[in-house]
Amino acid sequence: MDETPMWFDLPSNMTINQKGAKTVNIRTTGHEQSLFTVILACMADGMKLPAVCIFKLKNVLKEKFPNGIYIRANEKGWVNEQEMLWWVENVWTSRNRFGNPRSILVLDSFRGHIVDSVKNRLVEKNTNMAVIPGGCTSKLQPLDVAINKSFKSKVRDWYNNWMISNIHAFTSAGKIKRPSYSTAATWVKESWDEINEDLIQRSFKSCGISTNLDGSEDDCIGDHVSLLDRDNEMIENSDDSTDENYEEYAEEVDYENKWDIKLIGKKIRKKIMTKIFSDFYQIR
Repeated sequence: MDETPMWFDLPSNMTINQKGAKTVNIRTTGHEQSLFTVILACMADGMKLPAVCIFKLKNVLKEKFPNGIYIRANEKGWVNEQEMLWWVENVWTSRNRFGNPRSILVLDSFRGHIVDSVKNRLVEKNTNMAVIPGGCTSKLQPLDVAINKSFKSKVRDWYNNWMISNIHAFTSAGKIKRPSYSTAATWVKESWDEINEDLIQRSFKSCGISTNLDGSEDDCIGDHVSLLDRDNEMIENSDDSTDENYEEYAEEVDYENKWDIKLIGKKIRKKIMTKIFSDFYQIR
């Protein structure tokens, strides 16, 4: 499970213009700094749980949103303790229609994930938490190593197609109005549906979460580079950098690790993952 920021305007960092032009204009709606949060969650077998959009609103608007996605609203458009409790009750419990089987939930050490109320609620749902140490998410979080990049690339494709279409509303000054909340939610829903289940499975193995315990799949651990290469995804122009005004979900220092991530090899990474998931393995 992971949350990621999403913007209403997603202009590409590349364009085509006449050679020698002094000015190159990039067409946008002027809302590059207007953002909302998307919560994505998936299972090691490739199953995708419904995505959640959290918009910066007091209440959810009465727009016609697509089926198969949850729409939430709060004044900051962020994940917080209340949103996490709602997510556990409404999204996490949908992982199995017959109940709450013993499960493990991998997530980073953002404060909203690890407050006591959320921990207790997950215990009620028969779930063990595996909290990734601060600074390790880019190596140990399946969504961060590849899935989010593929997802955002697909959302940008939907945005680009919308920008070149003629289905726009305009302001009194003649500028294109930003996409509606329901349009943005549709892009999120369709892009999430398009994510390849095989990519999800390989991302979990690359993080050492679902590899065979006999060591036969250890070569998969840490092999993040090949994940998107094998999918032939057009990720090169996907910009995952956050807006300078965006306040990221800070990780708790109590979970900060002491390892130099740049130097972690496969054997060391496997030991880290074994330590993180040791409690779950003992219960299982």
